[in-house]
Amino acid sequence: MLSMKTETRLGEAKMNRNPLLVNEQVHRRRYCKSILSILFPVVLVSLTFSLFVPASASAKRLVLLPLKIYADESKSYVRTGVRSMLLSRLAGGDIEIIPDGKLADLLSEEEKGGITAQTRAEELTRDLGADYAVYGSITVIGAGYSLDLSLLQAGESGSTVTRVSRAVNEDQFIPQLADLANQVRAVIEGREVPAPKPKEKAATVPESQTTKGMFSKMEGEKQTPSTPQKGLSFKPTSEYQEFKPTYTIPVSMELMAFDTGDLDGDGMAELAVLGRKNLAIYQGQGERFVLKDNFEPSFGEEFLKVSVGDVDGNGKAEIYVVGLSGLRARTTVLEWAGAFHRLYRKTGHLQAIRSPAGGNPLLLFQNSTVSDFFRGDIYAMDYGGGDTLTRKEELPTLRGVQFYTLTRYDLDGDGNHEWLGFRDDERLYVWDQNGAVLWKGDEKIAGTNNAINIGEKQSPGDDPPRVPLDSRLLITDIDGDGINEILAIKNIPLVKYVEGLKIYTKSHLIAFRVEGTGLVPALTTRQIDYCLVDIQAEGSALFLAAQKPKLSAFGKGSGLIMWFE
Repeated sequence: MLSMKTETRLGEAKMNRNPLLVNEQVHRRRYCKSILSILFPVVLVSLTFSLFVPASASAKRLVLLPLKIYADESKSYVRTGVRSMLLSRLAGGDIEIIPDGKLADLLSEEEKGGITAQTRAEELTRDLGADYAVYGSITVIGAGYSLDLSLLQAGESGSTVTRVSRAVNEDQFIPQLADLANQVRAVIEGREVPAPKPKEKAATVPESQTTKGMFSKMEGEKQTPSTPQKGLSFKPTSEYQEFKPTYTIPVSMELMAFDTGDLDGDGMAELAVLGRKNLAIYQGQGERFVLKDNFEPSFGEEFLKVSVGDVDGNGKAEIYVVGLSGLRARTTVLEWAGAFHRLYRKTGHLQAIRSPAGGNPLLLFQNSTVSDFFRGDIYAMDYGGGDTLTRKEELPTLRGVQFYTLTRYDLDGDGNHEWLGFRDDERLYVWDQNGAVLWKGDEKIAGTNNAINIGEKQSPGDDPPRVPLDSRLLITDIDGDGINEILAIKNIPLVKYVEGLKIYTKSHLIAFRVEGTGLVPALTTRQIDYCLVDIQAEGSALFLAAQKPKLSAFGKGSGLIMWFE
């Protein structure tokens, strides 16, 4: 099982509270959350007026690098407020803060928006003659905050970095950030960091609610297999579970797809993160993931999908990267064990899908031509004990199925698997082994920003048809009862339309419980302030690939990998 625990945290420090912060805590207890959201930015900025103690002659020089903030424009105050609070807590005494003016001269426009790379932090620390640097990112997800900060100490023999990650609610953000600042000061001043105070034992969440800390029950009548078409008629509960990622990886590209798997045969999973112009491999290092390698498309190609699986059974998972090349799909099959090795390329779509029971994944193939991006029948493929990929089994005709959402599972336990997937009407379907529809939903669930316009135009003035590339379905046990649920993404569009297309900016997850050969919505998450583009489970961890879409011709999209345990 892959360990996804957050990095060892700095010890808790006793807070030398300033009066403004104490007043804020009292104020927060007296007023409702809506009042807190109004005062939150004011309190952060007001902390800049704390008294500064002059630095001594032997002061340690600290540079506070710009923090990368992943948040909506409505939370733009976070950047100024966080910097102000850190300055008020760190300046004075034996610590000298390098002025912003000296730092600004060394930063590009892009770097002024935040620095997350250790190598660049080291360069700036050295150029400014500093002893220490603070850098990192803060991610705002709904009413939750993920703090991912690093304290770099420069030395003659190299730098050492202490990292800390915390996921907190909005009402705990100020005291937690103040606590972290006090701990950073203690480390710089060479003082012992006090052990954390014992906390009251948190109330145990009943197993029937969730095991991943992010799902709540759905409201609505329980459906029976005789009326499966009503399975998606529901109302989300009024109260949702906490949405606190265990950890996050921000990426500077609009994500297309994501998968995990043991690429180098060491028994630990790597992450394959895909954008249109890059495949990035992240590898576990200690208790976090670090970027290890990148693979770029060929000239004129753009990447669309990625899946990972050890189909050939050699103990090392292959990477199946599907790109758009010459108006049709082409799959590049790679291995990675510290460096990329290309095995072969094949025209058409290849997708590795996992079996909930374990074992080698199923590899699906569908052809692609200039006139039809998805062409003809779908086949299960294998290597036949060698290196040559051959057709093993023809799937039944699943009319209108979206290839990349297709998976199979024995829903009713009769020894025969069913097929599940979205159709082009954006509804979830279940088919039997002969292709007959066993269940379908009334509600439209599918929808994504990831799409291409390709194929024959309906008329000379029209754009080519839009072909969506929705996420996989995930079969996993969400509520810890030993029975798998079917997990699907539901993205939520803006009211606005861009060139006639929906732009998705929010989402939530829906977990369906199996009843016979039908599905019933059972659990859901709170609304997430991202478009979700992929999901995967690895051990006890649930991974989400999230996207902030490009909303204008001058904007720039971004992405985020987050996981929960």
